[in-house]
Amino acid sequence: MSRTITDPGETHGLSTSDVPTTWLSTLRVLSVGDTTAVTTASAILRAFGANVTVVSALGLEEQNQVQSHDVVLVDRIESVPGLTGSRNDVTGYLHSVEKLNRAVWVTASAFGLESERADALGSDFVALAAGGVLGHSREGAGTPTVPAGEIALKLVGVTVAVSALHGVHEFRDTARPVHVDVSAQGAVVASGLCLELAHALGRCPDEGGSSRYGAPTGFFHCKEGQFYIVVLEQHQWEALQRTLSPALDDLVSIEDGRRFPERVNSALEEWASTRSNLECESILQDAGVPCTAVNSVEEYLERAQAIGRPLDQASVSASMPAIVSTEEKRSPIVAGRSLSELRVLDAGHVLAVPLATAWLGAMGAQVTKLEDAARLDVYRRRGPFLDGEPGLNRSAYFNQVNYCKRPLDVTVNATGSSLDLEPFDVVVHNVSPRRAKALGVDGETVASKDRPRLSLSSSGFGGTGDWAGYRAYGHNIHAFAGLVSATQDAAGQMADVGTPWADPLTGAVAATWILAWSLADEHHAVTSVDLSMTEVMASQLIDLVGVDPDRYYDAPDSGSDVFVRFGDDLIAVSLRTTEHATAFKNMTGKATPTGLRRGAELIAADLGLDPSLRANDFAELLREQGVPAALVEDAHSLANDAFLRSTGILQRVESPTLGGYEVTGLPWNMIGQKRAPLTAAPELN
Repeated sequence: MSRTITDPGETHGLSTSDVPTTWLSTLRVLSVGDTTAVTTASAILRAFGANVTVVSALGLEEQNQVQSHDVVLVDRIESVPGLTGSRNDVTGYLHSVEKLNRAVWVTASAFGLESERADALGSDFVALAAGGVLGHSREGAGTPTVPAGEIALKLVGVTVAVSALHGVHEFRDTARPVHVDVSAQGAVVASGLCLELAHALGRCPDEGGSSRYGAPTGFFHCKEGQFYIVVLEQHQWEALQRTLSPALDDLVSIEDGRRFPERVNSALEEWASTRSNLECESILQDAGVPCTAVNSVEEYLERAQAIGRPLDQASVSASMPAIVSTEEKRSPIVAGRSLSELRVLDAGHVLAVPLATAWLGAMGAQVTKLEDAARLDVYRRRGPFLDGEPGLNRSAYFNQVNYCKRPLDVTVNATGSSLDLEPFDVVVHNVSPRRAKALGVDGETVASKDRPRLSLSSSGFGGTGDWAGYRAYGHNIHAFAGLVSATQDAAGQMADVGTPWADPLTGAVAATWILAWSLADEHHAVTSVDLSMTEVMASQLIDLVGVDPDRYYDAPDSGSDVFVRFGDDLIAVSLRTTEHATAFKNMTGKATPTGLRRGAELIAADLGLDPSLRANDFAELLREQGVPAALVEDAHSLANDAFLRSTGILQRVESPTLGGYEVTGLPWNMIGQKRAPLTAAPELN
């Protein structure tokens, strides 16, 4: 849902009516089927004004429509839609696409059309396993936590939309048909797993991802409900100290707190025992501590309505929620030009905005990374560092999400910023409003300039409303938006996904906004987009409204998603159809038990499997029989996985000071084309 206002100062009590942009109004899209991925992608493109036609299959009649459309979207993840007159295998499919395609054709598949697993089927469950997320939602050798909803396939849908717009740019540049190959595994690896994979590729010795957080981190019970808290910075620790005083007064630094986690957690629990989760959230946020109540999706929607940032669950464009303001300019600019001419200023930090602009840089845009030496990105400063050796150019996280950018140093002091906005078409940031104003990248400053631009700000809770000043990390967003409340671990207890999902998801969404803007024929106004990570996350969970979490994990009538154990290894298997169940029975000699809870575990020994068979071998046998299956991987196994490496998604960049290292590139490629080389992240002297 995008809500449009014409006065940038008018930011409260916004209308809930759906007002999509018209940037893609000349784009004609043919969407094949009603799967989660293509439905999500179609809704996104429609939200930006594209004319979308949905057909159930590509029979002869539908094939005649292809030539009148600019983009065709096809999903081969969960089933193989045939083309009349062609074989259903990948070779036949690619041959048919080559004959039919006149502009841009996008195919989503489980593992990529040019890979060894081109014919394999997948599912949301399998994508989470193959992409490493389930491996990081697992304690030791236990059963992983499976996140609620179809968040993996919806992420693939966002990726399909981004890649389609990239394809449109490519087609306009070359006038040659483009077939974009999107891998569901790649989409999860390149976004949801980007930090953990950076850690593994950088050979960082400590633990990565969320495990680097100290006490207090996680869920805490209070008098009413639960809240989620993260304390990662010294100033946050001091704020917590003051709030809980005198309980922790003698623990001066955050490192002191990490040495005594039981004491810290006990003090927080005692303080919270007399308060509701909303009271805990309000008090701690006012003090400067990232703390949020654990909401259900319904509770979040009610609270959002009350503070003037309603998320319309019935909106067809709910996948792209934002508040959009415009300010007319006298001189329009022509857009729709080559990506190589699009000039983007990245004034962001940490994850969401840098990832968005790294993707844009990999697509060919001119991306400039703004850095103030006096206030460097926390990723540069904190690491983890390549090979465990500290250094401002050695941060695994920073290098992973800042490739394909040129550097720009700015000076900020009492007299203002040295930044000149004139060269840039797009200005994007996710710093605080005060910091954005000091840098000169806030929406008001951008709007004051003399020509149309796109100004995009991303924040945890949006730039307006009672939550505008809230501090947050990805897991706070998960709790606040409803993901945690709806997710259960193997024991049926409320749980969170083990990776910072909301941040990279928001990055993909931000990239979509920028690409859609860049493809408009012309612009007459400065457009300011206020993007809330919480709204983006909640928009992916709208399907869960009214669903009892205890019922959500019941096995579907047609089968279930199950784990098959091989020692310490697990295989994620989706048995959603009679054909899948039959193939599984033929391979194991036993039928799948009925009524299994989603994500329940099957013990290999009980299935009569050959004990000498390796887990990856059995997963491959299942895929060959048409059963969606994948080994539950983690970042370290994926970094060394021969198959993932064969897809080309892990790309080597060359650094003047570090030599060569690897980053995760775009989760799609153009059929028949080599991936464009990437450049290393900007380095400091």
